[in-house]
Amino acid sequence: MRLLFVHGWAFAPSLWELVAARLSDSGPGAGFWLDFADLGFFGPRRVPDAARSGGPPLVVAHSMGLAWALAHIPRPWAGAVAVNAFARFTRAEDYSHGVPTRVLRRMLDRFVEEPGTVVRDFRTRCGATGPVPLHSSGRADADSLGEALAWLAACDEREALAGLGCPLLALAGAMDPIVPEAMSRHAFAGYPLHLVEDGGHLLPLSHPGRVADLVHNLAERVA
Repeated sequence: MRLLFVHGWAFAPSLWELVAARLSDSGPGAGFWLDFADLGFFGPRRVPDAARSGGPPLVVAHSMGLAWALAHIPRPWAGAVAVNAFARFTRAEDYSHGVPTRVLRRMLDRFVEEPGTVVRDFRTRCGATGPVPLHSSGRADADSLGEALAWLAACDEREALAGLGCPLLALAGAMDPIVPEAMSRHAFAGYPLHLVEDGGHLLPLSHPGRVADLVHNLAERVA
């Protein structure tokens, strides 16, 4: 089965290394083919062809990666595992659990003058440790990051999520400072939601085994 991994804003495909290692430890009998989207923040942009051989992908998406996948990865999908994720991030009249739009506006305004600082501050708030990944040019791609941040402020893929047409499992952190538990419960009402009581926003790094277990569980269901 083809697994298509999508990272979120200010991160890169390396976010999935620990999850991928655990899936690989399952041995060749697991039958997984791992593929990774790269939104181009710290390296060349790569959008995998969802129609390539291997059948419909099982999409594993983190944070903004789910909304991005809903907007950019054609269906059908075999299934989806949503990790610290959402279909809409900002608040709306019919979506009171979202983040206030003024928060994103402040980030966007500051990003124009200090893109590196905004990226570092966001990653620190997420709980990331270590230096910010570097683009092959020696710096982050501010254009790609800025465009994605503006898209995040405006995106609304709730209709696409409702019409997804495949099984979905969601994994959320009770201590997530970016996507609070209440937001996760509202976003995935009607879907199985697994809560990590001591988990934050980077479950692929802090709890890779939990993520890999969900992927295995869903793959067995849709195989």
